[in-house]
This record gives sequence, C-alpha cells and structure tokens, in this order.
Amino acid sequence: MILGLVLVVGLFLLIGYTTGRAQDRFLFLKAGTYFLLMELTSSFALLLSVVIGYLLIVKGSHYQIDIFNFGIIVTLIGAIFNFYIVKFLGLFHKANSLLIMQVEYYIQWATLFLTLYQFLTGSKTNMKTVISSGLSNQTVDINVLNLAVLPLLLVSWISIAMIKIYLTDHKSTK
Repeated sequence: MILGLVLVVGLFLLIGYTTGRAQDRFLFLKAGTYFLLMELTSSFALLLSVVIGYLLIVKGSHYQIDIFNFGIIVTLIGAIFNFYIVKFLGLFHKANSLLIMQVEYYIQWATLFLTLYQFLTGSKTNMKTVISSGLSNQTVDINVLNLAVLPLLLVSWISIAMIKIYLTDHKSTK
C-alpha cells in the first residue's frame, strides 16, 4: 500500500517535472497540496450543506424530497459554501492560472479514475481477470467511494469553476 502511494506521488512529480518546470518547477506538488486543501474544505462545506439542507427542506418545511434532487441541491449549496470558504482563506488569491488548471485536472483525473475503478471492480468477470493476472483482489468498497469521495470531488470541481470565473471576471474589471 505504501509503495503504491509512493509510486503514484513519484509519477505525479515526474509528470510535473517533465511538463511544468519552465514557470514553476514545483507546480504539480503545489497543485497536489491545493487539491488536498480543496478536498478538506469541500468536506466541511458538504457536511454543512447536508445538515442545513436537511434541517430546512426535510425538517423545517416537512417536504419529503427525493434523494436525487436532495443530492443535487446539497451538492450545489456545498459548492457555493466551498467557494466562499476558499475565498475567505485566500487559497487561490495569488495562484496563477496554471496552478488552478492543474488542481482542476487532479479533480477530473480522480473522478475518472474512480469511474474506471467502479467499472473494473463491479464485474465478477473483470475481477476474475484481475486475479488471474496476478494482481490482488483486495478492493475498496465502491459504495464508500460513491458516497464519500465522488461528492467531494464534485463540490471541489464546481468550486474551482466558480473560482476561475470569479478571478477572470474580477481581473477584467481592473
């Protein structure tokens, strides 16, 4: 497990060194740090939006909302909260567009990887192939990933889009 993590981090650093060292030789490392910070702030923002959404919509108005709409509503509210948290903390105040773009790429890559992981581990036929190839059949429960990780990535992704629009809009008014 630790060796796998070291290899993943090493490969990200190699990608960063190979492609992004002209303006900032630590771009991928910085983007990784910002990505982790975004996931932390997204966790808080999403938890806050779920609690507020539940208290206002379900308990406060006694509305029996379906889980699909509730999920969309709290995700969007969480993204708005996260935007203001990130703005308040000044995380991207002095960040360049390359750094913001790379954080967005990390979010996209993680989302796509989890989708591929779900496809690979969701089929008994695929898992038989994995086992026969000599890889371990130990997997992370995809339900945990879908309930815990994907919503955070989505909140972060929407927040990053809001940050990019905000910075572009405010830069053009100066």
